Amino acid sequence: MIQILGITLLLISSHVSALTIDWIPLETAEKSGNPLHINGKTVLEYKNAGQGGIEWETSGDGPRGGLGMRELWLFDNSAAGIPGTSEATTTFSVSTNSIGFVMAGDHNDGFAQFFVDGIDVGTYDMFQTGNRILMVTGLDSLAHSLRVVQLGLHNPNSTKGDVAIFGGVAFDTLTAAIPEPETYAMLLAGLGLLSLVACQKKRNV
Repeated sequence: MIQILGITLLLISSHVSALTIDWIPLETAEKSGNPLHINGKTVLEYKNAGQGGIEWETSGDGPRGGLGMRELWLFDNSAAGIPGTSEATTTFSVSTNSIGFVMAGDHNDGFAQFFVDGIDVGTYDMFQTGNRILMVTGLDSLAHSLRVVQLGLHNPNSTKGDVAIFGGVAFDTLTAAIPEPETYAMLLAGLGLLSLVACQKKRNV
């Protein structure tokens, strides 16, 4: 009985939240307007980057540009004598457990570093990953922040370290239910009672 109790405690205390990072292709509708769904999940909030940032805050010493309401470009134009790095950040107003960086296809010849809530989730060669969404799922249900940093590094086939952003999305994915503390207490009380009954039976035999 004691062994059963120990195994049960180990199982119920071994919950670990799993963070998943994945690149998925942009769909046609997402290239021409704000995405409504990501991998079949409804987008609860979209933060448009657009030229100049729009709903993102830009900083750093690298040049910036873009295409109207759709794209924000972060440049390292070392070939023209204008080196530098720059970054863009935004924060959602809704609590979700999954987010996505929606990356444009044009002007993606540089390396970008991505952060969620200040935590580094990877550095990627955007020459290989343009026109995709970097999805980060398995997060705690909070209002998350995104940060994209153009590092000044670029693909050998290009002359500039460009990074282009459409925007960011917040959405929810299904997660396994985590038992409430009261559930743990009731389970432990029941196991304790079973253990007591088993001990009493041994004494009476």
